[in-house]
Amino acid sequence: MKTVIKNVLLGSVAGLAMVGTAAAADLPVKAKAAEYVKICSAYGAGFYYIPGTDTCLKVGGYVTADTYYTDVKYKERVDGFDTGAFDPDGETYFQTRAAIQLDARTQTEYGTLRSYIEGRFEYGEEYGFGQQAETDEFTASDNSINDAYLKFGYIQFAGFTIGKATSAFDFWAGDGWVGLEPGSYYSDTTPNLISYTADFGNGFSATISLEDAYAREKTRDNFIILDGQQVPDIVANIAYEGSWGAFKVSGAYHDNGAYGFPFDIDPSPATLLYSVGGDAGWAALAGVRFDIAETTTLYVEGVYADGASGYLGLAGTLPNIDFYGNTVAGWYIGGALIHYWTPTVFTGIVGSYTESDSFNILPFETAQFTGYNVGVNLGWKPVKGLTLAVQYDYLNADWDYAGNGIFTDYFTASQTADQNRFTFTAKRTF
Repeated sequence: MKTVIKNVLLGSVAGLAMVGTAAAADLPVKAKAAEYVKICSAYGAGFYYIPGTDTCLKVGGYVTADTYYTDVKYKERVDGFDTGAFDPDGETYFQTRAAIQLDARTQTEYGTLRSYIEGRFEYGEEYGFGQQAETDEFTASDNSINDAYLKFGYIQFAGFTIGKATSAFDFWAGDGWVGLEPGSYYSDTTPNLISYTADFGNGFSATISLEDAYAREKTRDNFIILDGQQVPDIVANIAYEGSWGAFKVSGAYHDNGAYGFPFDIDPSPATLLYSVGGDAGWAALAGVRFDIAETTTLYVEGVYADGASGYLGLAGTLPNIDFYGNTVAGWYIGGALIHYWTPTVFTGIVGSYTESDSFNILPFETAQFTGYNVGVNLGWKPVKGLTLAVQYDYLNADWDYAGNGIFTDYFTASQTADQNRFTFTAKRTF
């Protein structure tokens, strides 16, 4: 009997254990805590912590869609007589750009570590005035666009900027123009660079920068074959940013290196025979911005360059070195006035004028380039992040040629292009 009772008790305990195990299996298991994205307020609106890190990231971008109508006219004159004209019908065409922007920042014992990326994707057509650098002829371009490229990609740390960024030389970079074809005759370049900025406080700063010279030159200029980059461009500026606006004074040194007259495109004894040392080029800028009553912004900027035409926005149009190896000088003045009539309606007037000194393109022939571009636009921001605008602009470019030496009084000629352009643009930022 004792044995029977013992077996019953053991069986009951085993049964209860099995029931308890089954019940425990049915109980919900506690899930691993979810790691939600946290807002990062240290750098302004739109930043979030990357999960599992102390890095703040802002994701943004924009889409711009443009519609253009452009009409170009071109004419030639020799010794006062019309010798040629090119007057095609105006053309309507479209362009679209989509851009992705990533801004990552981390606070360190040396200050903020920042990296910034802007990638652009473009599709459409381009049409309008252009000069062919190889032939020195003015023509109307009519090409398809299907591009993907890096506009910005740089690292900032402890005062240093390294990568593809806005040149330390530039100030007014076409602000006031709308659309993807914003106008001509000013400096706006994003080269590869290494720069250091010292912040003196109260809005004052100074920057020294080593910049890729190729960003402001063509591999083969109008009149020279470049021999590689021996020394990068050296750029420096002093700047101020305050409640009333800003100003910048900057300068650049450009090494033209060795060059040769383009008798032969490929390296050969003929090319090497004419390879000589090029004079160094330089450029200087002074610009100011006035912020008036929170409704009006005024930019004024002037640049002079000698042997560094890329700082005039004329790389590939105006050579750095003439036929005799002398540097070619030029200048421009430009700016914009932007006024908001209401918080959502604005008007802009923008333009620039450029002119080169006379220089030799042949032993007995000189040339001089002048051009200007002026535009006016009207924009509306019906909702946050959306801008709709219309713009009209007029562009002129003129080459004047004359005899030199014994031919001074026997030859004059000109090539002139005029362009009227209408733009409708829609831009959505996020």
